[in-house]
Amino acid sequence: MKKLLYIYNPAAGRKTAKASLSDVLEVFARQGYEITVHPTQARGDAAETARELGPGCDRVVCCGGDGTLNETVRGILALPEAVRPVLGYIPAGTTNDFSRTLELPKTVPELAETAGAGVPRAIDVGQAQDSLFTYVAAFGLFTDVSYSTSQASKNLLGHFAYVLEGMGKLSNIPSYHMRVSAGGQIIEGDYIYGMVGNTVSVGGLVSLPRDKVLLDDGRFEVLLIRRPENGKDWQSILTALTTLELVEDGAVTGFAAGDITFQCDVPAAWTVDGEFGGEQAVTRVRNLRRALTIACGAGGAQPW
Repeated sequence: MKKLLYIYNPAAGRKTAKASLSDVLEVFARQGYEITVHPTQARGDAAETARELGPGCDRVVCCGGDGTLNETVRGILALPEAVRPVLGYIPAGTTNDFSRTLELPKTVPELAETAGAGVPRAIDVGQAQDSLFTYVAAFGLFTDVSYSTSQASKNLLGHFAYVLEGMGKLSNIPSYHMRVSAGGQIIEGDYIYGMVGNTVSVGGLVSLPRDKVLLDDGRFEVLLIRRPENGKDWQSILTALTTLELVEDGAVTGFAAGDITFQCDVPAAWTVDGEFGGEQAVTRVRNLRRALTIACGAGGAQPW
């Protein structure tokens, strides 16, 4: 019989993972799986569980927010490549950025169907220093919002909690002097935000065109935002973040690369998939091409 490990975070989002447990398990049972269920108990538990119980499973399905997904991916990638199971994902967090990128269905039964029987598709994973990420690593403005906003606020206000927390930072925007190296090119400047991503959505605040984000091409989309000096700069930033159309003399620089090194005058704090990712003066971000196999819907079998 096929085996499935189901890891869910009972505290994620509005605690929907716990409420929908029986519905999800019914779908997996109908698909013919022998199911092992594990509710996470603390930070890091999902990674440890995936690493310890993942070998021998056909699928490991996680249910929770972006942090739960990140932990589960870390656990799977800690295994030898030959025994890594297919990952299924049922989003139950506040923003669920990566689910938008994967174009997963909306209802719990449909999500469970895709997680257990969806088309396996290899995708890239990122590594920022020692931290793995599935969709984004970033520094600067707003990047600490997701891990500094309390879970109670997220549950009560949803995505609006992120906007409220971020608004308070606009009055005193810090910048980082960065020397960015990629593909033999060097870019240097004072930036208020930097992002390396494999996603069409970041915190609901950054949206990238789907046709320009390929999940398995060995490259990430990189955005660097300089400190805005005038209204034209602000307009340039808004245009770039919503269309990825970069104005030559604008405040935003964008490019694609698979290996990027950031050198800062002072240690800069990074976030990976919405969680704290360390603080250092030099950060190397690498693309681990097609390192993870994830279950997608029928559309996921087509090129992204």
